[in-house]
Amino acid sequence: MPSESFFYLTGFFLSFGILVYIYFNFFEVENNDDVNPDYLKGLKYLLDEESDKAINLFSDLIEIDDETIQTHLALGVLFRKQGRVDKAIQLHEYILSKEDLPENHYFQTLFELGENYFSAGIYNKAEEIFLKLKDHDDHTEAALNKLIIINEYYGEWKQALLFLEQLDAISDQDLSVNRNHYYCEIAEMYIENDDIQSANNYLLKAQGLHTDSIRSEYIKLLINLKNLRTDSAIDSFASMVNKNKIAYILALPKIIQTLNDIDNESIDLKLRDLLNKDPESTTYLAIVGVMHPEIRNDVIEEVIQTFIENQDIVREIDKLDSDYSIVSNISNHLSESMRFILNKKMNGEYKYNCKKCGYQTISFSWQCPTCKSWESSLSINFLKAI
Repeated sequence: MPSESFFYLTGFFLSFGILVYIYFNFFEVENNDDVNPDYLKGLKYLLDEESDKAINLFSDLIEIDDETIQTHLALGVLFRKQGRVDKAIQLHEYILSKEDLPENHYFQTLFELGENYFSAGIYNKAEEIFLKLKDHDDHTEAALNKLIIINEYYGEWKQALLFLEQLDAISDQDLSVNRNHYYCEIAEMYIENDDIQSANNYLLKAQGLHTDSIRSEYIKLLINLKNLRTDSAIDSFASMVNKNKIAYILALPKIIQTLNDIDNESIDLKLRDLLNKDPESTTYLAIVGVMHPEIRNDVIEEVIQTFIENQDIVREIDKLDSDYSIVSNISNHLSESMRFILNKKMNGEYKYNCKKCGYQTISFSWQCPTCKSWESSLSINFLKAI
């Protein structure tokens, strides 16, 4: 793998090459006698890593016009890609400060400045710029894409949906996945505020948009739990599990915590049915039991007990003990305590990873924080590390 110094030298020579290109193309140098001493001073600043002075000097030397604007912009983009966003901002702001800057150059430079702020995570300034650019035909689609990402970051789902609809009207992109999750995000906000009617309205909009998704079924489950509809909630849970096993971790704790005192038998029957159909369910029930040691459920406690009995140290005790019931009784007695101990031990461990980019997180998110993919989280079996 190339070293850090390799990338530094590559960046340096790219910078140097651009500056040489600027000079020999725009100062019409024919021999060394024609070399402008200020240009040589600028190169010295660059070699001494005094890029602020170099940028200021070259900016003063070169008049911005149709021929030189692209070179200025390219230099700014180069700084941004090198992570020197402050230098890129300085250069692009300098261009914008020029009087009588042609309109097309103004908007092109403004877009690059917006990219600088976006790259630096200064979203408030980036948003101001992209709001101006979204109504400019040459930059509408790119600006709307950025505004969507910014509003996703802030959790402003209705605003993100508004920009998504504007983008959908002019773009060939398939935005159904985003639209589905925006509707569900808004529905979930209404559920938290006990506005079930509004939540239902957005759920209806989401249904059918993304058939592989479990998100709308999850919203339906939350609504059923609010209304204490046991059978409907369990049916939604089963439907989710058939599509994505992560439903055990997302939905089962909510079902048990809400409905266990009302109808624990129906919950147990469904879990035993799932265990019979899919032995892999054992792992997910054990993970749920450790992640939520406070919940009480007979099936989960049996799974945890089996997990404890299968640990090497318990098996060794079993070999020394002819009466297996002793080990069984010990593990049964310890299962509750072990759940809390394991929960504490695994508290800081990664529990999810994105199947698209591999990014790992401790808490679940419907959208990957890194690659922005929706519904890409997989559960990590952290119990293997025990």
